[in-house]
Amino acid sequence: MATADTAVAAAEAKPGVLEQLRANPRLPLIVGVAIAVTLLVAMAMWSMGPSYGVLFSNLNDRDGGEIIAKLEQMQVPYEFAGNGNTIMVPTDMIDRTRLTLAGEGLPNGGGVGFELMDNQSFGISQFAEHVNYKRALEGELARSIESMDAVAKARVHLAIPESSVFVREREKPSASIVLDLYRGRALGDGQVTAIVNLVASSVTNLPTEGVTVVDGSGKLLSNNAATAGNATDGSQLEYVDRIERSYRERIESILAPIVGRDNIRARVVADVDFSSNEQTEELYAPNGDPAQAAIRSEQRSATRSNGGPGTGGVPGALSNQPSPEIDSPINNKTTTTTGNNNAEGAKGSTVSNATINYEVNRTIRHTREQSGQVERLSAAVVVNYPMQANADGEMQPMPLAEEQMNQIKSLVREAMGFSVARGDSLEVINMPFTDQPDTVVEPGIPWWQDRQLIAMVETAVKYLLLAIAAWIVWRRLIKPLLDQVPRAPVRLADAKAEAGAVAEDSDEGNEDLRAAIEAGRGKRRQQDALLTTTREAAKNDPKLVAAIIKSWMHSNA
Repeated sequence: MATADTAVAAAEAKPGVLEQLRANPRLPLIVGVAIAVTLLVAMAMWSMGPSYGVLFSNLNDRDGGEIIAKLEQMQVPYEFAGNGNTIMVPTDMIDRTRLTLAGEGLPNGGGVGFELMDNQSFGISQFAEHVNYKRALEGELARSIESMDAVAKARVHLAIPESSVFVREREKPSASIVLDLYRGRALGDGQVTAIVNLVASSVTNLPTEGVTVVDGSGKLLSNNAATAGNATDGSQLEYVDRIERSYRERIESILAPIVGRDNIRARVVADVDFSSNEQTEELYAPNGDPAQAAIRSEQRSATRSNGGPGTGGVPGALSNQPSPEIDSPINNKTTTTTGNNNAEGAKGSTVSNATINYEVNRTIRHTREQSGQVERLSAAVVVNYPMQANADGEMQPMPLAEEQMNQIKSLVREAMGFSVARGDSLEVINMPFTDQPDTVVEPGIPWWQDRQLIAMVETAVKYLLLAIAAWIVWRRLIKPLLDQVPRAPVRLADAKAEAGAVAEDSDEGNEDLRAAIEAGRGKRRQQDALLTTTREAAKNDPKLVAAIIKSWMHSNA
């Protein structure tokens, strides 16, 4: 009876699910495969996911909040970078998103433009209106400057003095600009000059000399005071270089068909005068022919008197006649006539005055000399030795004849417009070249700025990381688990089939193999019979089976 109770208790004490899982040798393999599949799927989703690019950077809190709200409304995925002041979106949506946000006026750079003037309150003072206008103008100029590729952020400060009715007391406005450039970017002299002219043209009476441009590090980009009228200005140097290049191309183009373009080296130095002169002359012509002179004004007067004493003086013909008239074509003309009125029998005199003003010939000439005039040219030309046959018939470089050099020199003089009065100089020599012809290398985009190359590298890195992760999972996780799994025993049926196949393929039978097969068949029959008997006993008396299993467990322990 005790034995039956013990068997029943052993049968009721079945192992738990956790113990069964622990006893299963394939459990680590299943868990490892599940983890590996999860990692591979995660890596594949990450590599196949959209790559993000910079939409806007260096944003302030106000612009960032407005842009995020708009992106959520547009259902555009985004990410943050750079301490939260940089917004990134999928690369295939950058252009369309920027255009959409630009239509909404975003980002506004933290400043205000002329939209500040839309909501002017009624009764605002003139001072407040002037301040709002200046703020709006500064914001608009900052937006225009920030539209350049190299400029990340710009601040514009305008100093606009109050207008005065007195001309002597009027002051010209001035402006200062602070630029924050992107990392690795720089502005050329032409771009700085463009910014200066842009601001000067947007503010009334603002000269270009009154605009100062500095970068974020405090470096002065504009130097108007030093470059005004100075040859060190970038635009003036560029102008001189353009003149020299033009003369050099003329010389090379006219000599290239004769000796070849690779056999010429020409350099031209131009002395350019950038001084600007103005001259005003006023010339007066001397008095000319009175008959051709133009009368400006004329005034005549005559006075006549009757009676009075008669003509007296020393007797004679000369004393009884009036003084003769003396005329001047230019100066005032006065005529005095004195005579006797014998017809009426009374004495009298007549005085006549005439004032004539003539036009004076005057010439006013205003001459303004244009700056950038070429004062002197200096040219140096080197011609390579041509390949000619020597006395032995071999081709080798040989100098040109003196007559050919004189012809080349004459062509160069005409091509450059040689002027003796200007003091030009020219040297043409014939020497062998030792270096190779110059090769013009076109500047290309740096590899770190090539978007296509960067995208290809990102894709390659993603797939490489995916392959490395898969190899690590296989090498460190799956393969060790597969090695730890015990191999299943060879089934007798499989061995029989394999032995039968071997026996059929072999021409000579193996008696030992056949005996082993027959012995295996008999053993299998005994095992099947024992298994059938055990099943029947377990069905009829399960308590006995439990007791037997319990005794086996105690004996193994």
